[in-house]
Amino acid sequence: MEDTGTLKQNVQDYAETKLNIIKLKAIGAGGSAVSGIIVGVALAILSIFIIMFLSFSAAYAIGAATEKPFLGFLIVAGFYILLAVLIVVLRDKLLTLPITNTLLEKFYYKDQQADKN
Repeated sequence: MEDTGTLKQNVQDYAETKLNIIKLKAIGAGGSAVSGIIVGVALAILSIFIIMFLSFSAAYAIGAATEKPFLGFLIVAGFYILLAVLIVVLRDKLLTLPITNTLLEKFYYKDQQADKN
């Protein structure tokens, strides 16, 4: 009779430990995802400001060189239109696959290696 009580207690302890491990893994993955999002948003905002100021500088420089200020802004706008078209055309190769591979590496392969250890 005592063996079944001990067995029952061991099973309960095992289940509780397994649940705690799952919770800790979820917290770790969630924390990693949130910190990655925060860093990504901060870098995106900073990059937008950098690109904006560089674009204004380039537009004014081109305008001064051609002695037609509007032409500098048109050339810079044309560059961004060309860039947007290229991104749309090559979005699978440039965006979708690298993002998918990064997410798989970060979550799936890391979990597989953790399970092996």
